Amino acid sequence: YKNLEIILVDDGSPDKCGEICEEYAKNDSRVTVYHKENGGLSDARNYGIARSHGEFLTFVDSDDVIKENFVETLLGLIHKYDADIATAYFFSFRDLSELKDNGEPRITHCMSAHDLLTESLYQRGTDLYACMRIYRREIWGDTEFPKGMYYEDLVPVYKVIFRSSRAVLTNETLYYYRMRKGSISKTVFAPKMLHGVTITQQLFSAATEKYPDIKRAASSRAFSQNRSVYLNFPFSRKNERMQVWAEMKKYRSTVLFDPHARKRERIAALLSYLGADLFHLCFSWLYRKQQMIK
Repeated sequence: YKNLEIILVDDGSPDKCGEICEEYAKNDSRVTVYHKENGGLSDARNYGIARSHGEFLTFVDSDDVIKENFVETLLGLIHKYDADIATAYFFSFRDLSELKDNGEPRITHCMSAHDLLTESLYQRGTDLYACMRIYRREIWGDTEFPKGMYYEDLVPVYKVIFRSSRAVLTNETLYYYRMRKGSISKTVFAPKMLHGVTITQQLFSAATEKYPDIKRAASSRAFSQNRSVYLNFPFSRKNERMQVWAEMKKYRSTVLFDPHARKRERIAALLSYLGADLFHLCFSWLYRKQQMIK
């Protein structure tokens, strides 16, 4: 697909990213580059949205990869099904040699906002990330990413899904998320990780108020987020660690007995009954073992 407006935001990069972006602009008239002081991911996204002109929006993070047919496929699905949002599956990788499709026959589902939110909350090949989707600009409206917060995707994406009347989901892997050392999801510890608690509380409240029957799916996502945050806290940060632990306990019984929840989350919910410290040790060991197998 060629009819693109490609906006590159150089968010105060200390290396040669700005120069590389300018080279892209020289070689491709579709590319526009903006240089600004560092304000973080949310600020960069908001900055780019404000300067975009297209009828549709999509986001690609600076260290991620999309397939060549990402826009063509998703935009085609929007037009075919008269949808407001088109979503693809994503694949997490560490090295470019790992890039692959899920190998399954392509299946497309046209669904309501309720069903797309359910699939995203259960993390069935998709999630509440801003990337991996194309949105009609009219449903994005004046929604902004919250500045200075971790896990910022969760806030605007569910609000935009609420505004959609029809969505389409393909199981084709079109977006590749790079898991690198130093990324937010892999940082050993940062006080801002507690934002995950606040944001998931907001997400759970909003989702269950809008769709009361979605409580189990919302519990699964809330537990998953808080479990991830909890495992990044060292034992020395007991007060913060126990704050997250209290959140996990709110959802664990629901997740444990929910056959639709991810297997990993159900195992984590079961192990949580061993207690906070043993859970941390056991689940961390299982995670490291899984990574070695990969």
